[in-house]
Amino acid sequence: MDSTRPTEATAADLDAFAGLDLLPDPTLVIDQDLCVVAANQACERLIRADVAEWIGRVPLELVHPDDLPIVLSSFTTISEKDYGTPIEVRIKDGDGTWRLMELVGATHPRGDGHIVVISMRDLTQRRQWELAAGSPELFRTVVEHATVLLALIDADGRIDSASGTWNRQLGHDLSYIVGSNIVDWVADGGRHVFAVDLAGAVAQPHTSVFEAALVHTDGRVIPYQFSVANLLDDPVVQGLIVSASDISARRALEVRLTHMATTDALTGLANRSALVDALVRRLGVPTALPESLVVYFVDLDRFKPVNDLHGHDTGDVVLSVLADRLRFVARDHDVIARLGGDQFVLVCDEVPNPAAAARVASRIESAIAEPIVVGTSTVQVFASVGYADGTAATSAEGLLAEADAAMYRVKQRRRGREMPTTLRVAQRRDLADDLARAVETDPAAAGLRMYYQPVVGLPDGQVVGAEALVRWQHRDLGLLGPHDFLAIAEDAGLDLALGRWILRTAIAEASTWAARLEIAVNLSAAQLADGSIVDMVFDALDREGLTPDRLCVEVTETTMLEGAGRGSLLPAVATLERFKAAGVRAAIDDFGTGYSSLVHVRELPADVLKIDRSFVSGMHTDAIDHGIVAAVVALAHAAGMTVVAEGVETDAQHDALAALGADLAQGYRYGRPIPASEFRRLWGGVPLRAAG
Repeated sequence: MDSTRPTEATAADLDAFAGLDLLPDPTLVIDQDLCVVAANQACERLIRADVAEWIGRVPLELVHPDDLPIVLSSFTTISEKDYGTPIEVRIKDGDGTWRLMELVGATHPRGDGHIVVISMRDLTQRRQWELAAGSPELFRTVVEHATVLLALIDADGRIDSASGTWNRQLGHDLSYIVGSNIVDWVADGGRHVFAVDLAGAVAQPHTSVFEAALVHTDGRVIPYQFSVANLLDDPVVQGLIVSASDISARRALEVRLTHMATTDALTGLANRSALVDALVRRLGVPTALPESLVVYFVDLDRFKPVNDLHGHDTGDVVLSVLADRLRFVARDHDVIARLGGDQFVLVCDEVPNPAAAARVASRIESAIAEPIVVGTSTVQVFASVGYADGTAATSAEGLLAEADAAMYRVKQRRRGREMPTTLRVAQRRDLADDLARAVETDPAAAGLRMYYQPVVGLPDGQVVGAEALVRWQHRDLGLLGPHDFLAIAEDAGLDLALGRWILRTAIAEASTWAARLEIAVNLSAAQLADGSIVDMVFDALDREGLTPDRLCVEVTETTMLEGAGRGSLLPAVATLERFKAAGVRAAIDDFGTGYSSLVHVRELPADVLKIDRSFVSGMHTDAIDHGIVAAVVALAHAAGMTVVAEGVETDAQHDALAALGADLAQGYRYGRPIPASEFRRLWGGVPLRAAG
């Protein structure tokens, strides 16, 4: 439609239009293409322009952008009736001011089409009088008893009116609230950010949402979520409507869940997720002396007999006592973690020299060897302590593996099986060389294999997809799992090449499945930061004829946090967003093992949340684990995400997850990881119900 085409008026039209000037309200005549045919003098006075300039033009630029949908909707239906339904919209006058107008249209036939006569009545002053006269009693009662803080403020933040909730929730007299600036009630330290957020709300025409803490009269600081609706263009309101909800309970729940997700329930020490986060942060800080960072791996000897002879309750008491002894050995800024069972880790920085590192290990062994009195019994356990410094590996997992290997050597020596300290290092070096040859030549011929573990729907147990898992049939060491060589691949700089082979192979093999099962493939931190990974995946999908919706890329929460610690979080998010835009789904794997999980997950462009097996394993017997899983399922569903439970091994776990509404599950109950040919035979044809 040409918005500036000339519109010819017939002689009969001109006679009819001449009477428009007798009408006191601004009146426009438009044709069926929305072009102006005529207008009266009252309309000229409103827009302060010669109407002749508007003949043949579409006048929609006079309508407020937010009101265009209702105008266009009304125009499309007015031809079906003689008179339109009155609508209220904002019209820009000659001064550029928005005025509230009531528009009523009437249709008249004209040749092969029709014209519409639109009369406009100015409601601005009347609404302002109504507002000045006070709100109706019912509305005023609703506002006064609202559970949220309500206020009308101007563009500078001055409060023109406020609800009684300000007094009930914060204790402030409304006479002090009204007339003040809203930023004055924000807690110290948050006022600048609040002012920036408020300026953003003023600058954009829609509703803005942000958070800030307000101060109670008793000094308490209470977190609120603000919703600010910009009605500055509204000729009646001419301000911003502010509503604020107390989110203290939500914050407390997040803190509690975060604590539970990062703390060992028995000892109160950090768990593995918090330990990895601490290592990531320390490795991410450049230092001239990386050897001053030392990780101690502590494994208890003779602990199993304590449980067998005295019971698990006594064993729990012993572990708690030993945790306190490690706290006594450690300094305030050191990190102590329990990895589960009878293993602990101590992370110390600023260790001056190797002799000092050895002394700390000796102190740990001595502290643990002290007898422990439990009731009428005295028990004694010992510890094998191995340690590695910051030069041993470049990643948190790699450093933990080196400390674990050192502990294993200590344990073997005490059993009379002397192991040269270079054996583990040499073995890793040989394994890295073998892996490099495999990746750079023919991975399949060198023994690299893809295995697949089924993913099923809940509660029916029907196979809907599979997770791709790499294995290595080594010529000397036999079948190796990913934990045996992926850390070596990363340290040797082979993870990108290996990851590309895994992706291509998994996509190629999934394309041979007759059933439309989804294939999930894990991505490393390095892959997420690799700008070419997305194009490589798209090429592989096109080549194999696999649609993007059948691929899901999985990223562990720890991987994301390691990326964040090394400054690569933004590229990782950008990579996931590109995958999502093309139809590839994204999953956060091992959820619950990363520090501040609830905070990070809502920042990531993910479709799927995979609950870590550590929570699933005890959820049907442990109330805390059950509560965590229930909360994660509810939060994920509220965010529109699919929930997958990992490590499901029993019917009880399956039933509990189904009752909580989890969507999918995987684990030994449904099937172990199996080679590609076997998976294709069992589930690659018509979808079948999983065993069990």
